[in-house]
Formats: sequence, C-alpha cells, structure tokens
Amino acid sequence: MERKVERKDNLEVSVNLVCSGDEWTKYTKKQYNKHASKVTVKGFRPGHVPSDMVKARINMAQVLNDALFDAVNEGFSLAVREEKLNVFTQPKLEVKTINEKEFDATITFALPPEVTLGQYKQLGIKAKAVRILEKDVKEYIDNLRKQYAIMEVKDGEAQLGDTVIIDFIGYVDGTPFEGGDAKGYELELGSNSFIPGFEDALVGIKAGEKRSINVTFPENYVEKLKNKPATFDINCSEVKIKKMPKLTKEFIDELGFEGVTDEETLKSYCKKQISVKKEQENKNEQLTEIINKAIENATVIIPDAVVEDEANAMLDQVLNQIKQSGLTYKDYVAINGGDEKAIAEKRKEEAKKNIKSSLVVNKIMSVEGLAVTEEMINAQYKSIAEQYKMSIDDVKKAFEKNKNNFVSQLANKLFTDFMLANN
Repeated sequence: MERKVERKDNLEVSVNLVCSGDEWTKYTKKQYNKHASKVTVKGFRPGHVPSDMVKARINMAQVLNDALFDAVNEGFSLAVREEKLNVFTQPKLEVKTINEKEFDATITFALPPEVTLGQYKQLGIKAKAVRILEKDVKEYIDNLRKQYAIMEVKDGEAQLGDTVIIDFIGYVDGTPFEGGDAKGYELELGSNSFIPGFEDALVGIKAGEKRSINVTFPENYVEKLKNKPATFDINCSEVKIKKMPKLTKEFIDELGFEGVTDEETLKSYCKKQISVKKEQENKNEQLTEIINKAIENATVIIPDAVVEDEANAMLDQVLNQIKQSGLTYKDYVAINGGDEKAIAEKRKEEAKKNIKSSLVVNKIMSVEGLAVTEEMINAQYKSIAEQYKMSIDDVKKAFEKNKNNFVSQLANKLFTDFMLANN
C-alpha cells in the first residue's frame, strides 16, 4: 500500500493511501468471504451454497466499503507510527476512487496546538489607586435609601421614574400577536425595558386613562416582528411614585450598621465599603490585564479544525439556549444584527481567543509546576467545613458530583495567585 504523508500549514496533516492489485484483492477477498459465509439459501447447507447464487446475494458495494475500512485503518495506523504523528482531531476520510481493482483515499487531521510562551512575569502592570469621591458616597447612600423606598400612589400625570400599572394589548396589521399582552403590568418609565418609544409614549398618562400608542419594532428583534409597526391599546389603572426615606437618625438606626450613629459615621462606613469594593475591582482589572498581556506575548498555533470544533460546540450551546427560550435560530440572528455570516465569523474569533487563553494558562501552569494536590483539596474541604460548621465528610459528599468544577476553581485560584505574586 502506498502511503504519502503531507504536513500542511497550521499543523494540518494529510495521509494519502493508494492500494491496488493483489494487495487490494487480499482485503476485498477477506470481506467477500466474510459476507459469503452469512448467505443462506433454502435447500443448501451453510457454506455449500453455489458460488453464482452467493454472488447474486452479496452487496459488492458493502464488501468494498468494509475492505476499505480494514485497509485504511491498517495503512493509517502504520503512517501514524512511522511518522510519530500525534492525532489531535477526529480524522476525516475522503475517498477519491474505489472499485474492485483499487482504492485511493486521503485522511486529514490536525496535530495538537503549539504554544511558545513569551514574558508572563514582571510585566509592570500595577493595580490602580483607589479614589473615593463625594459623589460615590452620595450614590452609595442613595442606593441604601432606595432599598428602603416605598411606592405611593400618585395623583396626576406619570413622569420618567414613576411606575405605571397597565393592561395592554399589542396589534400588528390589526391582529393581536403572541406575547403582546399583559394585565396589571408594573412598568417603570425610563427603565428601557420595553421597545424604543413605548415608555416615552406613556409619559403624562394618568390613572384611569386609556391610550393607544404607535411604535415600530427594531431591526434586531425576532424575525416575525422586526421592523414592523405596532399599535398598543393601554389602560392605566395606577401611577406610583417611589418615596425614599430621608436621612434621619431613625433611618440610620434602622440600617443597623455597627458603630454607625449619625450621618458622619454613616459616610465613614460607606467610604470603607466603597474602598473594599474598588480595591477588589482594581485588583480584578489588574489581573485581567496581566493575563491578557501574558496571552498576547505568547505565540500560539491553532489548527483550523480545532477552532471549527470549538465554534461548533459554542453554536450547540446557543441553539440549546434558543430552544429553551422558545425562539428560533432566525430570531437569534435577527436579535444579533441579522448577518448570519458575520455572527459565525465572530463566533470563530471568540472560539480562537478562548482556545488561545486556555492553552497559554495551561502552559504556564505546566511550566511552573502549578497543580492542585489532594492536600489542597482536603485543606479546602476543611476550611469550608469550619466556615459552615459541617463535618468534612458531609462537605465531600456535597461536592462529590461536581468535584471537577471544584478542582477547576482551585486551579484557577492557584494560577491567579501566582500571576499576581509574580507581577
């Protein structure tokens, strides 16, 4: 059997196999005899059926296919061993010629991606200094007040920021459409939770007022509604306004923060909380920059087939999510800009980026000997057990089904701690 191995660009390999003459006859005869042994004809004992009757009952296309399977497996295995090829992707078979005299077939596959690390230590990326402005403190306190806000019925017209209680029915081409109606719906005007123009058209509405509004569904909407004009009949039953508590001593006491007794101590408390949050945000941002720079500095060769497999896996996830939400793939495409080709290209770029990131992280961990040990796992189990006042055995049982995720989280922490310590 002739074997020709060709290493192509981007770590792709093709193995061409050609077999003819007596060698190919050996494979086809073996399969012919195997099929012939299974032929039964009434009146003849197994194995004693006349050859012409056997031949009439054998599917030669299947014989050739089975012979090809044997020959390709043998030839491909030899090529892989001789060339010391590390087959990384599922091999793909293309048959150019097959008949009783010969076959000519090519198997293509990809080798594993190659990673060459660049600089990933001492990158000079520092965390930003924490700055707390007066407006940050005011915003924090306002958010506390919002948590204790109450809704009061409002007389008069609804304004942006008010909440309206409405019944509505939507029509397209004079016909109600699925999902376009609701009763007793609470909508905060200005929240941008409805299609453009809907909430603005309700500014000024009063309790007991009925109103018809005209809007147009946007381009990036579900296929059956995008760009279509619609009319909504609306009945407003109530208008409510959000009343936030004043910054009184009673309110401050109600918050129950330790050591907080007045407005000044509340501001100090808020500054500390903001500082902790910003420090963590800055640290996360620093870590992201460090990792991105390490990935950028690395040279990674990824076969197209590997990127394609990852992109297909991502598409499967999307299709599953779409199915669960009751949408179609056309709806998904419409919502995401309407250009299916551009969406596919973006998905491939994202797949390539994800693969590169994972490869570089794994390479760094391998080079630096960063691995999650049983001691680390048990130490984490012990820490969780102490925190939640559980037995270690109960903690182990709780994580048993998702142990791989648990170990992955530990590995991620090991890596991020190392990157921060070395930068």
